[in-house]
Amino acid sequence: MAMSLVLRNACKSNGINLLRNVRATPLKTFTSSALLAPKKDAPLNLVKSIQRNISLTAPKLSAGGSHSGIWVAERAISVAFLGVIPAAFLFPSQALDALLATSIVMHQHWGLEAMVIDYVRPIIFGNVVPKVAQAALFLISAATLGGLFYFIYNDIGIAKAVKQLWSIKAAGSSDK
Repeated sequence: MAMSLVLRNACKSNGINLLRNVRATPLKTFTSSALLAPKKDAPLNLVKSIQRNISLTAPKLSAGGSHSGIWVAERAISVAFLGVIPAAFLFPSQALDALLATSIVMHQHWGLEAMVIDYVRPIIFGNVVPKVAQAALFLISAATLGGLFYFIYNDIGIAKAVKQLWSIKAAGSSDK
């Protein structure tokens, strides 16, 4: 009980000290001090006036609008992996390999795109570098998908190649 009173009073005094030391230098703001001014009959008149700064500049919105559709598609691809990967290995075919390759490339593209958007920002790198990074990402994703399709249709395919890698590893471990 006593400890909770001590902690509660410590939080109150820290909040008052914080409000006393607040200094803001906004670019475009509207100040409203009448709403937060202390009452005249307040027992402790420690804070003379509090200024609240309200920004008038509009927040920057993304060019694409709502991203809920892409979020649902990302989750759908992730859930689809639970069926596509086993199906591709149980019933190897070019169609399932193509579906697996497309799913893998879409998944890696969206993950890398999120990193490019988050970390290669125009505010840090300017306007050119983020566009170059996005273009490089599209080029890498297209080349990856093209390479996987070439491997599927002109060679043994993804599932059979992974099975061969597993059989080599298993055969090498049996010699020991």
